Amino acid sequence: MDDEELCSKLPEAITNSITDEVAHPGTSFIEHLVTSTLPTSTQSTIDGELKRTFALFKFKTLDAKVHRNEKKKRLSQKRRRELGLYKVYRKGMKYKEFQPLHTLWTEYMRSYLDLEELEQRGFTCDPGNKYWNQFSQLLMKADFHGAHLKVVRSVCSSLVGKSGIVVFDTKNTFKLIGTDNIVRTIPKESCVFTITLDSYTWTVFGKYFCYRPQDRSVKKVRTHIIADL
Repeated sequence: MDDEELCSKLPEAITNSITDEVAHPGTSFIEHLVTSTLPTSTQSTIDGELKRTFALFKFKTLDAKVHRNEKKKRLSQKRRRELGLYKVYRKGMKYKEFQPLHTLWTEYMRSYLDLEELEQRGFTCDPGNKYWNQFSQLLMKADFHGAHLKVVRSVCSSLVGKSGIVVFDTKNTFKLIGTDNIVRTIPKESCVFTITLDSYTWTVFGKYFCYRPQDRSVKKVRTHIIADL
């Protein structure tokens, strides 16, 4: 086969349509191409044919419907427990791996509590301060995953002094990983904890945190100044 057959020139109609597109850049190239190649008698129907939509496009495929239904399905609490999604092993994790989480929690609490703004209004850590109730509500609704807690009082003397970063917050317990890389389950009901943030140290009574984190964040919680532990 000769090179001339492989590299033959385009038909004159197509060449003219390309020239027209260059001369009229605001006009559709496809419309110019169709107009230049079809007979004059049929050119009046070009606009309508180009704007036509097909009825089959209105129907979604079966795969799309199945995919949409699958996205709506959520795992039940029972199934999550069966899969072990709520299981935290006593050993096998490192304390240093959770230090970045504690850093994130610190930044989150600074923004969430907005202590600088409260201080400008006259807030102090005195329970008699007029902003104490507002501060207590914020603190009790906060997320404690990543917080560093220390047990200062407990009905179980062996728990006193235990501390660590919260790796899991359940309705009735805090799971803390200590510097010895051991995860301990601390019951909320019978313990008093301290939390340190910058220059502040707060004492929190675990019995008032016996809610799931997602419930505590929206629940109206009564604040208590004196606890009976």
